[in-house]
Amino acid sequence: MSTRPLALLLLALACTLRPAEDHVRLDERVGRAETPDTLVLEEDGLAAIREATPRGARLWAASPVLHLRLRTAGGPFELVVRNTLRDATLTLDDGTVIEREPGGLPTEARFVLDLPAGVERTARLAPPDADAAGSFHVAVLSDVQDAIGEVQDIYERMRADPSLRFVVSTGDLTDSGTRAQLVRFQEELETLPIPLYSTVGNHEVPGPEAWHDLFGPFNAFFRFRGVAFSLVDSSTATVDPALRRERLRPWLEAHRDAPHLFLTHVPILDASGLRSGAFRSRNEAASLLQELADAEVDALFFGHVHSYYAYSLAGIESYIAGGGGAIEEELDGIGRHYLRVEVDGARGVLGVGLVRVD
Repeated sequence: MSTRPLALLLLALACTLRPAEDHVRLDERVGRAETPDTLVLEEDGLAAIREATPRGARLWAASPVLHLRLRTAGGPFELVVRNTLRDATLTLDDGTVIEREPGGLPTEARFVLDLPAGVERTARLAPPDADAAGSFHVAVLSDVQDAIGEVQDIYERMRADPSLRFVVSTGDLTDSGTRAQLVRFQEELETLPIPLYSTVGNHEVPGPEAWHDLFGPFNAFFRFRGVAFSLVDSSTATVDPALRRERLRPWLEAHRDAPHLFLTHVPILDASGLRSGAFRSRNEAASLLQELADAEVDALFFGHVHSYYAYSLAGIESYIAGGGGAIEEELDGIGRHYLRVEVDGARGVLGVGLVRVD
């Protein structure tokens, strides 16, 4: 008997068991650009490095705090970071604060450095209150898809709320994840004075390389003002087992005592249960929920279902908020919306409010 059919079967099973493996492997390459005389590295893989030359680098941030390693050829070196907080500053490892260059978008930070040639330095890009105690607000917005032409209505509502520090998203920012659509989404963001950090949805699956190049990681783990954020890829209705083992579990353990917001596109279990709008495996769903509950995660946020639901999973407050503009559920009366979430590094989630745009 030929071994070819068996080999094809095993390959098909492997693809079925790990449909997001390519996302995990691409994540391993995010945040690093190196030439013989230049190094630009985000130590946690939380930035897409768009360009790196002996004269400068351009980054797209996937977190409100970046930890950078830099080596230049000497002379002026322009570092441009987009999708960052308007009050973020760059501090070198010796305590030197590099002044932010004037002009540009509120979410674009430009710095000119003059470092010794060939000497590696570290730097932290963060706002002054990144480690401060106290409450702050974030918005949760997902599932814009083909309504990108209307998203400015949502941004206008967000602009009217100066308490928002940034937006987090569970994905489906575009209709099919093409490079052109992702570029268009980032262009629309230019009117928003706060950054947006996102994982991917199933509508971004067709173009993983474009996401990798433009947004950076598919999975982002960061901490801001004492609150842990996990933006986890479930675009294939599963979380890759290697990701859970190598990154998610250690992160959960390390932040067991911190307030924790977990965001992923597909609901682990659907609020309704009748639409198959959840993980492909109920066994996996139960296992993941057990891990999240054991780690005392404070709140779960999902998209994918184009409506709003508040419910509980494994004793964790859970929310579906897929109101970015994609075709809404019939007759539910919800319309376009986002969530306004108040969190505190010492007290946890203080409130989750539904903000209707329509």
